[in-house]
Amino acid sequence: DLYPDSAHFIYELLQNAEDAEDDDGNGATEASFVLSETGLVFEHNGRPFNERDVYAITDIGEGTKAKDDDKIGRFGLGFKAVFSFSETPYIWSPTLSFKIEDLVLPSPLVADDDIGKKTRFEFPFNNPSKPQHIAFSEVAAGLSELSETTLLYLTHLESIRWQIGQKTFGEVLRIQHSENHIEVLKEVNGEMTVSSHFLKFDQRVDGLDRQRAAVAYALDYLPK
Repeated sequence: DLYPDSAHFIYELLQNAEDAEDDDGNGATEASFVLSETGLVFEHNGRPFNERDVYAITDIGEGTKAKDDDKIGRFGLGFKAVFSFSETPYIWSPTLSFKIEDLVLPSPLVADDDIGKKTRFEFPFNNPSKPQHIAFSEVAAGLSELSETTLLYLTHLESIRWQIGQKTFGEVLRIQHSENHIEVLKEVNGEMTVSSHFLKFDQRVDGLDRQRAAVAYALDYLPK
């Protein structure tokens, strides 16, 4: 009930991927969505699940972020928005594979070797309060409206791809042309729809090793 327009959970999933850092501070660089009439699949190439993540993703009151201000929101309350679409999320990771029932109950799944080093979330549209065709249309709208600037201030993610049914394919990309010059662009069905250039500056926040304060200025081409 906290998320009546629930396609916002797309951003929660992206934030979780951004926060999936390994011990060396490396996070997911690629994320993808595949939407069908019956559900949504989300994948990223960030750090695999650990036991702490399982506890966090199945807990109502506290995520892994609760005592870690360095994170955007890995498995906090925001992830629970998926339950307005799916009553049984499935998660496959190179380390742990499980499904969630009744919001908080994990049970093991057989590992899927085909995922390689990626982590995969599957969300079947099986919440009786949201018919499949409505769930599909809401998520399709959320993916179609995904802005290229979604990547502007993120540290790790460089590419977000999505597929809606068999007809629509899209991608947003971040290209680092120089230390401060960043291009973010959006492509739909192989054609570039938006390309924006920015001059971006950032610096570390005192006391938070991985958080940065940033400002970006949109650039325009000069005549000729």
